[in-house]
Amino acid sequence: MSKTSSGLIYFILIAALLVTILFASAFYVESSRVNSDLKAENQLYKTILKMETEFSGLSIDSQKADGYYNEASLSYENKDYNSVESNCRLARDYYSSESQGYRNMKSELASYNISNKLIEIYQQELDEWIIISNSMYESCEHFESAARYYDTYFNTGVLYDDQSYTMGTGEIDMMNEKINAHDIAVGKLNQLIEDFKVELENRIK
Repeated sequence: MSKTSSGLIYFILIAALLVTILFASAFYVESSRVNSDLKAENQLYKTILKMETEFSGLSIDSQKADGYYNEASLSYENKDYNSVESNCRLARDYYSSESQGYRNMKSELASYNISNKLIEIYQQELDEWIIISNSMYESCEHFESAARYYDTYFNTGVLYDDQSYTMGTGEIDMMNEKINAHDIAVGKLNQLIEDFKVELENRIK
């Protein structure tokens, strides 16, 4: 065999080896990329599931808060102003706990450093939940103040033109402003929940 033939065979063998290595490398890179994408996707869903579990725990505070607020409203209708105050105080405690819980969830979610549309929407949802619970907390504050003013006006024998009635009405007006802020946030939240649902459905198709 001539040196030329040997060199050609050697070149072919080297070329074949390089092509094999190239394809193997490409397969490894693609496999690694797919594996990395799967890990990222799994981490995303695990994070969302964890947040939903924490959210379920906060829903207990929300239900209790709303329950006491409803009791306060019934007491107000019955002109039982002392019960309005006591129920509002209890409601505020739970609204405060609920709001802090959402803040904690936001901080935890940010600590994961996940850049994804689902996470962005979820963070926006938490923002609206914070507004909702804070609005109800402040609404209860004004409700309590109104109850105290009305109790003074109706139950302590003050003169007809005593300012306590006007002050109570002013507190009710401010309370209604907070209720309106709550309702606006609920509307935004419902849209975000729908956006989240659509984005999730598109990802799992």
